[in-house]
Amino acid sequence: MRIFISADIEGIAGVVSREHQFPEGIEWQSARLWMTDSVAAAAEAAFEAGAIEVVVADSHGQSHNLLLDRLRPEIQVVRSHPRPLSMMQGVEAGRYEGCFFIGYHAGATNPGGILAHTFRSATLREVRLNGVSVPEATINAALAGHHGVPVLLVTGDDVCIAETKAILPQVETVTVKWAHSRRSARTLTPAASYPLIAEGARRALARRREIAPFAIPGPITLEVSFLYRQPVEYILMLDGIERVDAFTIRVVREDILALQRFLVFLLGYNATLQW
Repeated sequence: MRIFISADIEGIAGVVSREHQFPEGIEWQSARLWMTDSVAAAAEAAFEAGAIEVVVADSHGQSHNLLLDRLRPEIQVVRSHPRPLSMMQGVEAGRYEGCFFIGYHAGATNPGGILAHTFRSATLREVRLNGVSVPEATINAALAGHHGVPVLLVTGDDVCIAETKAILPQVETVTVKWAHSRRSARTLTPAASYPLIAEGARRALARRREIAPFAIPGPITLEVSFLYRQPVEYILMLDGIERVDAFTIRVVREDILALQRFLVFLLGYNATLQW
């Protein structure tokens, strides 16, 4: 059995502000540790259930967050960018029994949720699929589903969990904090969250035959709303792009993979890149 994990940081116990999100933050090193040990807890449960390999996509920021020396040697880690499947890179390689979303957060248009955003808070205000506003979890679940992999477990704050359950009603969940505002929460200590995550993973794996992959049949319409006008003006110079309003573009692609490649280009291309 092989298990895939996509790991973010905003939904990790203890994480509540920008001080936890980026290397310049005073508690980023602590947040990296909490994220790593949350992933390790889920992976350990998978190994106990018979997994022989776990692949983890480090999926926050530049994807250099996980402390590799704290992970078991049977774990492989997808790091850094660019990568066509972004937060789900690795799910395309071989057969998986299921995937876990660890440390996830609510989408940009949700009025609640700790550090809620969709892919890039400094750039985007909303992402819609077929006219419906979606969080990262929807697109990532569809990418997993495209490869026949069901999402078995999601961990994060209470708003994220409610949002995800509306999309994936069968998924097992673990709530590690309860949002008061975008940057305040009542949170479990990270140490208290690890056994709960492990137990959630055990429940999920016991039910893995009951949970179907999530799929969005094509063609799929993607609408992306930016915070500013100028990105729209440049993107419209590409073929096949429609302008919805001053801040929003629309594109139709044959499946979720094609849309994902477009999104990765949209968010990652910069003519001044030198690395």
